[in-house]
Amino acid sequence: MFTTAAPPRTRMAALAVRARNVVDSGLCTRTSAVPDWLARLDQLEHLTATRAADRRATLAILEDHVVCDLLVLSYLRHGTPYALWADTLAGFAEDVLGVTTWEQLHTRLDAT
Repeated sequence: MFTTAAPPRTRMAALAVRARNVVDSGLCTRTSAVPDWLARLDQLEHLTATRAADRRATLAILEDHVVCDLLVLSYLRHGTPYALWADTLAGFAEDVLGVTTWEQLHTRLDAT
């Protein structure tokens, strides 16, 4: 087995890449092309309105295909699949980048 210098991707990073590929390849070019789009759009709006900690906990327990659909909708509506982490830089660092930071850095990242 070959070793690589890059750390392994997190689950959310892999799903975000999948969502970008779905949209960029032309498989899904509009909101209504997402399976069960009305329910997913309602979920996305609900998640966007919740606190960051609750949103991250919900994303962690959802199945991969549901998260991918939400990230596709986020990409189509906001131009980025990472819009769900717009208000929590520490959450983005942990969930997507896989960087674990200490508590004080969390507070400072979230304050910016």
